[in-house]
Amino acid sequence: MWAAHRLNQALIIVLLRRLRIAIIRVGHVEGGILERIQFSLSEVFPETNAFVVSSIMPLPDDAYNPRRGQYHSSRILSCIRAGHQPAHGDRVLGVTEADLYVPSLNFVFGEAGRDGSAIISLFRLRPEFYGEPRDVRLFLERASKEAVHELGHTLGLGHCTDPGCVMFFSNSIIDTDRKNRTFCKACHPRVLQNVEKLG
Repeated sequence: MWAAHRLNQALIIVLLRRLRIAIIRVGHVEGGILERIQFSLSEVFPETNAFVVSSIMPLPDDAYNPRRGQYHSSRILSCIRAGHQPAHGDRVLGVTEADLYVPSLNFVFGEAGRDGSAIISLFRLRPEFYGEPRDVRLFLERASKEAVHELGHTLGLGHCTDPGCVMFFSNSIIDTDRKNRTFCKACHPRVLQNVEKLG
């Protein structure tokens, strides 16, 4: 059984070498945050080529809803598709400081499209947003989880019922803090299968 596990891990590494993940700033985002997300993705997806794009994509004016004071994440995704894919990578992850929403929800931590593009918001990931002391480690851990979660969607995964799996739906920051940064034993093989189809 151990030998089969090792073979499976080796196969995952070979397959993930095919995958390039471009990380782009959407509006102003501190560079160190993107580098931390890049590092986390390389840990969760070994041998994947995750890289930060030097250019900055401005927040689209027509995505802003002044009544809500938020940006429509689907509109930002359409701009990412138009301007950054597929030229930069097989998967494109936008990172923004803006507060995001979709019409059916008060907010979203992120959104993913079926074309391989995704966006995450840092706005509600900082402990200060909840009146708690600044905690850089916790903030970056949350950002990493949301990045892996949205990229998991771009690799064909839906939401998982396991509260510890990174693909569990975060209805609040409590859910994000409870789950791990990695896929559960049910979701992990599905990632492998879907990446294999990319080849």
